[in-house]
Amino acid sequence: MRGYTAKSLCACLVLVALFLSSCGSTTGNSNHITLTYWTHTNATANVLEKKLIAQYEHLHPNITINYLNVDITDIPTKVTTALAGGSGPDLFNYPQTNMATLASRGLLAPIDYSAYGVKDKAAFDALYPASSLSGFSYNGVAYGIPHEVSSYVFWINKAEFKAAGLDPNKDFPKTWTDVANVGKLLTKKDNGRTTQEGIELKLPVAGVINFNAMAQQAGQSLFSSNGKTAYLNSPAAVKALQTLVDYTRVSKIADPSLDASGSSDLFGNGTAAMTTFGGSWEISGLQQNYPNVYKNYAVGNFPTFAGGSNIGANLYGFGLFVPKTSQQQTEAWKFARFLEDNSAAYFQDAGIWLGDKATLDGPATKDFPHWSTFQAAFTRGSFFPPVMNYTQDSDIILQAIQRSVENGQSPQASLDQAQSEVQQYL
Repeated sequence: MRGYTAKSLCACLVLVALFLSSCGSTTGNSNHITLTYWTHTNATANVLEKKLIAQYEHLHPNITINYLNVDITDIPTKVTTALAGGSGPDLFNYPQTNMATLASRGLLAPIDYSAYGVKDKAAFDALYPASSLSGFSYNGVAYGIPHEVSSYVFWINKAEFKAAGLDPNKDFPKTWTDVANVGKLLTKKDNGRTTQEGIELKLPVAGVINFNAMAQQAGQSLFSSNGKTAYLNSPAAVKALQTLVDYTRVSKIADPSLDASGSSDLFGNGTAAMTTFGGSWEISGLQQNYPNVYKNYAVGNFPTFAGGSNIGANLYGFGLFVPKTSQQQTEAWKFARFLEDNSAAYFQDAGIWLGDKATLDGPATKDFPHWSTFQAAFTRGSFFPPVMNYTQDSDIILQAIQRSVENGQSPQASLDQAQSEVQQYL
């Protein structure tokens, strides 16, 4: 009996010790904070951010950052599902095009300017060009910090221009008509099969935002500035789509069969002599993966319609957001500011511009190739309107483009159908 009691007492003492140890650990770390940060997969950026997180944790021993990379195509669904269920990260890097969906559902916390380290909105706005900030507000409320901002420019392969008897400087296309004219000379076929296309349209990847830019140049964006009214079948949109149709079915300078998946870099591997796809980040990609084209590329302004508006390609990118579900909103905004303060490292290590003035006009970009061209692109373009269901809307628009480009349906009929289909999401 006494032996049993002693064993029981010993066991109880062990349990009490473990309990007190656990309580002591919790009490001793009552000020410890864990932040969860989600972003999209980007090899070079992810390597940099892991280093920055280590630095931040060293500077703030009471903070641990849980870091998660999510495939770029999956992050909108993953974030939306998590936040709608009352969970999710404390800070996340999210596509600007999808922001309105979250904001309209009340899932985002407005920027906490004091936590971010500035006294008010005016002081925050002073850190960024107006063009960078324009895409991260909804109904007049700023929710996002610009974190990756880019705009496409126009790329040509100088070697292929010269081989076709063209002067890369004098014959660099300035209008969409120019693109068709030089594209005819740059396109090569062998027994009816395209071996070199004049231009890569990159429709599955960049088709929607480039199409919107072309529609804007022709006089009308695809959506109103508040994202609540669609103009998919406007004369401007029809003109833009007819231009793409003419490239594939009249001048035949673009081959949809080559561009079908959107996964191959036809410009990089020399299959396409021109492309509308690529921001400043593309230069390092060419250098690493396609050295022959890297030696021969040139960039210039996004083409326009002759006599039309001097609007460039759409701006696009990602922002840092804090959800209302976060229990650590103040610390999340502080961490966001730390990431933004390393904008020069983002540009130098990963080729990413965070949309800030300090990098735009600073030493990090001073010697970057063709930076003046990219700077001009940032001032000529605007973000895609804040539609509340971008994923569904963009699918409808892309299908409309493909019906005409690949199957020959008239642009007006295809866009009339798209206009009808998109109404259910507005």
